[in-house]
Amino acid sequence: MNVVSNLMNWDPVAWMSILMVVMAVVIITFLAFKVAALIKQDAAAHKHQKP
Repeated sequence: MNVVSNLMNWDPVAWMSILMVVMAVVIITFLAFKVAALIKQDAAAHKHQKP
């Protein structure tokens, strides 16, 4: 119980900092998957082209 009550006493700036870091990690992960999908799509499109 002490850990829970200790977390509730943090100031809002600390919570917002943690939230921003979590959001940045989510956005970077999302963009990494999007870039990987675009690279795969581009590779498939170039596979059908003749030199």
